[in-house]
Amino acid sequence: MIKVIQLFETIHVKKNEHLYRSGEIVRQVYFVERGCLRQYYINNNGEERTIYFKIEDGWCSELVSFLDNKPTELCVQALEDSTLQSISQKNWVYAITQFQSFTLGFIRAQQDTNFMLKKRLAEATVETPEEKYLRFVKEEPYLLQRIPLYQIAAYLAMTPETLSRIRKKIAEK
Repeated sequence: MIKVIQLFETIHVKKNEHLYRSGEIVRQVYFVERGCLRQYYINNNGEERTIYFKIEDGWCSELVSFLDNKPTELCVQALEDSTLQSISQKNWVYAITQFQSFTLGFIRAQQDTNFMLKKRLAEATVETPEEKYLRFVKEEPYLLQRIPLYQIAAYLAMTPETLSRIRKKIAEK
């Protein structure tokens, strides 16, 4: 009998290496065993906007591209040397249809990501840049030591200069 783990391949990616870029078809879903990934897009002004960071025990995927074989508009980059478990579309479909625990776990992970994205979107419409940063520090302090400030600024939809001013203002209080 095949076990779920046998459907995955361990891959190692170096810091700054991309798993996929805009315009490519996503061929794998990734589970972060060790390291940190960021998913982002490039807006019409050529600015990178980070959608999320995934660290240990997190799934990173772009399911529309992966399942429909359509080019993605997103990019995924390793922010640290990372060890990932990678699963192909064929193996993913097999796992989803044959292993209820895998299916339920994956659905739960997607629900958590969707909730986080909706929450961020709602908060972004009413929060000041300082409030965004303070919420980030409160809710995701473990990322402060792992992610460069310019990446945090992109995640919070502000310039690195704005983030620097905010941090300086907070430090002076």
